[in-house]
Amino acid sequence: MNIIQSIDALIKKCNKALDDGNCTQAYSFLQQAYQLLLEIPKSHILWVYYYINLAGVYNNMGRFRESIDCCQSAEQIIPYRGNDNLKAKIESCRAASYLNISDYPNSLESVKKAIRLYNKINMKENVALELITYGNILLRTGKWDQAIRNYSEALFMAKKKKNKRLEGKTLMELGFVFRGHRFLYLAVDHFREAERVFKELNFNQGLVMALYERANTYLSLKMTKEIHALIEQIEVLTPLDSIMRSFLYNLRYCLHNQNKNFPEAMDCANLLLDFFKKAHDKRGEVESLEKIASVYYNLSKLEPAKKYGEKALIIAEEIGDKLLQDICKKLLQDINHIIKNNIDLYELRKNEDDDTRKN
Repeated sequence: MNIIQSIDALIKKCNKALDDGNCTQAYSFLQQAYQLLLEIPKSHILWVYYYINLAGVYNNMGRFRESIDCCQSAEQIIPYRGNDNLKAKIESCRAASYLNISDYPNSLESVKKAIRLYNKINMKENVALELITYGNILLRTGKWDQAIRNYSEALFMAKKKKNKRLEGKTLMELGFVFRGHRFLYLAVDHFREAERVFKELNFNQGLVMALYERANTYLSLKMTKEIHALIEQIEVLTPLDSIMRSFLYNLRYCLHNQNKNFPEAMDCANLLLDFFKKAHDKRGEVESLEKIASVYYNLSKLEPAKKYGEKALIIAEEIGDKLLQDICKKLLQDINHIIKNNIDLYELRKNEDDDTRKN
């Protein structure tokens, strides 16, 4: 096998790993490919594939600005004429990155370009995927009725093309919409339907995600028994070294937090932090630090709560995730308000509990 064939094989392995949700493995294949790519001209088309895949990996790792830089690098190499498929892939990655940093105008511009290019070359399943991204942009900007129309169109296209994996993904997105607007049992129905589709495909990654999101919805309904049953299913389906293992830690964290078992919640939050650090997942790292800060806040330990909240905010600002920034800022605002006004959290919560019992 010559060097070009070796690079091509590694990039194909990376694609497969990304499709299966194994971002760490995908990154490893790209690192191997990079060493070989250094031996061929930077103008070679394989560099474009490398940068597009690296953009996808960075998006999954929460390294959104670096993902946008990779799209720019790919765009500079790609020939001006033809290559509409690659140009569409670049716009698709860029749309997702801009969405993750809440730059909705640029995300919208990129997703529209991707849809136009995929329509031009008649890649309807890719159009459906872009409609999902378009739906996510609409959802983030408060246009949830339009978002549902986009998801529904994507679902129709998936069924027409008999693309079961795409069908399951779209059902998941609809579940998120309904959960976000407190139609919890409708969300559960969509997650169940996604489970059925992924089980039929024997696609464990999708199945675990659907089970996890159903459990997340049950948290809002305080259906503890059902959550524990789903945790057992997820445990069976996820190997110890799988990225999906984080779902278990997160569900247990939420349950402990909900039941005010704060030391146990802290253990789960620290497990999540170690997990995401090893996976180089910056977004997961921020979420874990914010969880640790929240537990300290719930334990009335405001100094460490502030310390971890500030750490989370710094990384959230580095990666440009405005939604996470807002969550961290709100927590820090609450902490600073308590410290400034010398409020006794224990007494405050005791009074709240008394009021709840009376009602």
